[in-house]
Amino acid sequence: MLPRRVVLNCLARTCCINAAVTARGMQQIGLAFVLAPAFNRLYPESSARARAFARYGGHSNTHVFMVPLYVGIVLALEEQIARGSLPEGAVGVVRETLATTLSALGDSFFSGTLLPLAGQIGLTAALAALFLALLLLFRILAFFAGLRHGMSVLARLKRLNLINWVDRLKMLNAVVVALVVWQLPLPHKAPFPWLHYGSGTAAILGAAWLVGRMRLPRILLWALVLGALILMDEGLISM
Repeated sequence: MLPRRVVLNCLARTCCINAAVTARGMQQIGLAFVLAPAFNRLYPESSARARAFARYGGHSNTHVFMVPLYVGIVLALEEQIARGSLPEGAVGVVRETLATTLSALGDSFFSGTLLPLAGQIGLTAALAALFLALLLLFRILAFFAGLRHGMSVLARLKRLNLINWVDRLKMLNAVVVALVVWQLPLPHKAPFPWLHYGSGTAAILGAAWLVGRMRLPRILLWALVLGALILMDEGLISM
């Protein structure tokens, strides 16, 4: 029902959704900006268009990388409302739950950090460019999948099993961190402090295992490490 020009306009606007974030409504204004081209097309009557915007007038917030998928699903629902095959009140039931669910998935899956390896600036830049391209591709494909399939796309997203991939990625990041630590030798130390570096590497991998498998809160590990560093600085404990 929506022309390609309108669809691409909405997709492009998803990149700007956080430009007007407020402490109270979060992405409320940005979401209205994203949906405006579609609503102008779907609801030519001002009263119907006002009701459509009012459905999204409350608090709205989801992970920025999941916004295209969220908007695609919302537009699919609004197309059904405009055709009369779905009641207007149906969106309010799923809108906040959908945003929260996609936000939790985005926070878990996209929270990893690309860590540069020492002396590998070119490799790091190439990987960053590759990941950026893959992210943009994911945003585009997710938007059109949501627009085409609506709520049923969530079942397909579940089959990707992104949540379980989070633990694997965290373990991979821990290995990368350990490699970075191992490649930072202390030149003034002779002989090479194998015990210190081995202990540090084991501690990083052990912390990753505790967080990923045992669900130990990361803030607790951070507090323990910070406390140990403070005690070392005060000379109360020594390595």
